[in-house]
Amino acid sequence: MTGRGSTLNLAGSTVEGNAAAAIEGAWARYAAGFEEITRRARQRFERRDWAGAQNDASERLALYRVHLDAAVADVRDILGDAVMERTLWGAVKSLHARENGGRPDAELVQTFFNSVTRRLFGTVGVDSGIEYFDSAPAPPAEEAERALAATWAGPAVDASMVRAILESYQWSVPYAQLAGNAERVARLIAERVAQGGDSGAVRIEMLRPVFYRNKGAYLVGRVRQGGTTLPLVLPLLNAERGIVVDAVLMTENEASVVFGFSWSYFRVDVPHPRAMVDFLRSIMPYKRVDELYSAIGFNKHAKTELFRSLMRHLEEPEARFAFAEGDEGMVMAVFTLPAFSVVFKIIKDSFGAPKNTTRQGVMDKYHFVFVRDRVGRLADAQEFEHLDFPRRCFPDDLLSYLLTVASAAVRVEGDRVVVRHLYTERRVIPLNLFLREAEPETARDAAIDYGNAIKDLAAADIFTGDMLLKNFGVTRNGRVICYDYDELCLLSECHIRRLPEPTSIEEEFAAEPWFHVGEHDVFPEEFHAFLVPSGDLREAFLPAHGDLLTVEFWQGVQRRLALGEVVDVFPYRRSELLRRRDPP
Repeated sequence: MTGRGSTLNLAGSTVEGNAAAAIEGAWARYAAGFEEITRRARQRFERRDWAGAQNDASERLALYRVHLDAAVADVRDILGDAVMERTLWGAVKSLHARENGGRPDAELVQTFFNSVTRRLFGTVGVDSGIEYFDSAPAPPAEEAERALAATWAGPAVDASMVRAILESYQWSVPYAQLAGNAERVARLIAERVAQGGDSGAVRIEMLRPVFYRNKGAYLVGRVRQGGTTLPLVLPLLNAERGIVVDAVLMTENEASVVFGFSWSYFRVDVPHPRAMVDFLRSIMPYKRVDELYSAIGFNKHAKTELFRSLMRHLEEPEARFAFAEGDEGMVMAVFTLPAFSVVFKIIKDSFGAPKNTTRQGVMDKYHFVFVRDRVGRLADAQEFEHLDFPRRCFPDDLLSYLLTVASAAVRVEGDRVVVRHLYTERRVIPLNLFLREAEPETARDAAIDYGNAIKDLAAADIFTGDMLLKNFGVTRNGRVICYDYDELCLLSECHIRRLPEPTSIEEEFAAEPWFHVGEHDVFPEEFHAFLVPSGDLREAFLPAHGDLLTVEFWQGVQRRLALGEVVDVFPYRRSELLRRRDPP
């Protein structure tokens, strides 16, 4: 993303030019702020300033709305009473397009322009006269890729090649065991390349920007030999002795988990966003474009890409929405498009007992997830307003259901269905269904990872509240995540209590609690009834996660949070070979 030197030369020319310049100026300020925070990531990593890194991630997320609000206010001042004149806005868009064509971040600039017009007009569906719909022309791919990636080649991968790659990334702290890491990384790469069966020279192409998230820094590239292309992701940790390579990830699944939709966004310098996304897709071909834009920090443009992809799917004659699999929720009406790996969630008009929340309360939970560190255990969501779908895409029973339970958000206008507000999330298999249908060993692994998910979230100061199996799902890569946010809250705000001992027969068999229960009181001893899977899975779950049923576990996590501990959560299996210390 390049906000550098990108102001329009239109100020003072026409009212349309002034409006276009105001939007571009707001974008340039946003881009500069985004880049400033992103550039701090290296320093945070080198200094092991994990709290500062978390603060940076949250600060960067807030920037877009701040500068969008400023752009809208400026345009209102410039256009005055003519601010809602569509003909005028057509001219503003034309000027904006003329001045921004050919930029390496043109697609991001166009999305920002759309954000302004949609805020002003409350556009339902798409209005191509005042907003961009088609993708911006891409810069020459080869030129952009040369700027992004560096190449090493040789007859085979050896320690000297890997050492040269590692040394090409400059740090203010040393590698702790450079020679040993280079040798072991080279061995692991060579073994994996040999499995491909190709022969000939090997090329390793590494993206120059480093990807930072949580406590890790990731070097991302690809290995090519013959007709084979393999991902190459090298996670780095800054240990007390210096920087070390923690793993060598060389499968599409491993890379996909690192760039998964349940993790917080990377902080990475991206001078050529589309070229970077194209590079990443070359090693993760099953990743959607919108998910990769989100992963590198451009969640607003990811929303644009998701919308475009959805509209293309709905153009298919057989495209039909359907009820989502799994149990019906009390708060959300959920449906899906079978050929599209997304679920659509609409807040219901009312919630039955025992839910005690409001529409705004539900929206606040989604914002809570957006700004928190999701530690790979909460699904990322996109929020949409004023969507317009073909009526033919809704079966009668689904449309009738939506009009019954969510009439405040769904209406029919002729041959169109208008949805005032919804969230999208990546579709996963509900955990209760997965455990019922999976092979015993696969189900066992998922049940144990369910406990891991609860613990990972707790370590990130998130209490999931409703820990029912139906509120969790299993991703394509077998990872268990939470996708129901109704009861999420900060663990640090919970009052973890033991169940009081009854003092009489009446108290022991009372249908309702005979003791006072505060709003934030949590009793882990009650979790057994709904947290522990049934049948054979219980025998696997309890040895691994029986501590979740104890007050000591939860209070222990709270104590660590109070001391400022930042959780270690890794989106990969750590390599024991690489963690071996070199001899002195």
